[in-house]
Amino acid sequence: MRALWSGRLQFSHLDFPVKIYSATQSEEVHFNTLHAACGARLKHEKRCPVHGAVLEEEIVKAYEYDKGKYVTISEAELDALAPKSARALALLMFVEPPVLDPLIFDTPYYLIPDGPIAAEAYGTLRESLRESGKYGIGKVVMRRKEYLVALWCKESALVLSTLRYDQEVKGAEMFDDLQGADKKNKEEIRKTTEIIAHHTKKFRHKNFKDGYQEKLLALIKQKVEQLRATEQQPAKPSPLDAVPLVATKNGNTQPPKRGMVKAPPAKKHRRKTGS
Repeated sequence: MRALWSGRLQFSHLDFPVKIYSATQSEEVHFNTLHAACGARLKHEKRCPVHGAVLEEEIVKAYEYDKGKYVTISEAELDALAPKSARALALLMFVEPPVLDPLIFDTPYYLIPDGPIAAEAYGTLRESLRESGKYGIGKVVMRRKEYLVALWCKESALVLSTLRYDQEVKGAEMFDDLQGADKKNKEEIRKTTEIIAHHTKKFRHKNFKDGYQEKLLALIKQKVEQLRATEQQPAKPSPLDAVPLVATKNGNTQPPKRGMVKAPPAKKHRRKTGS
């Protein structure tokens, strides 16, 4: 598996090389688009409404500041704005898990020691986090962006999750319809609380499946098997394969017209005459 990022984790006296790997994978089925008439795969070209198809080097980034009005930004300008990457993951503080709103968690990764020499320091940090029950908070630069991250233990590994910044999270106060939910019925709350307690169970993640995805994959498998079975069947002979060919005046051969197949002429026997 290819690492998405490599650098050094730095905190106090700890400084050792690490790599970041994706912790999740998408099982979503991705479809291609074909031309229904002939089955050819469609190409999606980038086209200018004035000049038609354009080359990759003719494309620039732009920001729409008013309807139909744009300001362009060059790659050099973006590079100048990007935070300078020191290839370092710096841990800044440690916090209790309840203070982290689940809404701010974004993408999880596995943080793995880079080489046997780093393994001991990695184990020290992992077990210290496990015993403390806290999350580490730090920053790292990846792909031109500075990410706020959280670090915690999962089994034998450390998990690093990118966190959304405060301005990226919407507040619930923006929904006016919530105002009607302010009224509290104590009896209904008591009954519902009892029902919740009755249905409280141990969560087993592996017991939950994507039913639609499973049905879709089964349908695809069935269709593929049908196509392969058809491809393996011998081609049916054409009706013309059993029709005899007749010679034309110019010497070519062609199938005879329906009802016009003639029997070969009978051989003539010459009668012997006496001398």
